[in-house]
Amino acid sequence: MFFCIQKSTITMDSTLVALLFLFHVLSVGTGNPVPDAKSSIEPLIKTLLVRLNAFPVLPVNPPQELEGFSSIVVALDGYNNLISENLLNVAQVKTDISRLTNVISHGLMNCTEKPPKRTRPVHLQQLQNEWEQDPERYVEAVSVAAINGVREIVEMLQNQIHGIACC
Repeated sequence: MFFCIQKSTITMDSTLVALLFLFHVLSVGTGNPVPDAKSSIEPLIKTLLVRLNAFPVLPVNPPQELEGFSSIVVALDGYNNLISENLLNVAQVKTDISRLTNVISHGLMNCTEKPPKRTRPVHLQQLQNEWEQDPERYVEAVSVAAINGVREIVEMLQNQIHGIACC
């Protein structure tokens, strides 16, 4: 009988040790804070700005109409659609713009509330109007202007990212 008691005590002790070990592993493994979604897009912003700075700089007024991340996504998508694939060294820029808008859309705009107002900058609307008039004639000028519009938005995003409200 004494042997059975010792055996069950040993089994109980090893189970307790295993549970304590498991709790320790879980607490250490989940103890790290989850990175802020805004901080996770900062490297994308920096990389995109480096690539955008390789293109000619045109004076563009920073968009005043942007209200939150949804407006930024609409504007970046609009500009990205106006950038011609035929422009030299633009493929990676277009990919980076798409990646940034996807990360913002999935990481900073997942709300259950009603969708925020999605406005397009006046500059973007003007470029879209020029493009619609004669796409062949304005392809390069509109592409370069769109790249500069993206640059303005990305610079604004870099400077104000932590002040922009998100869900």
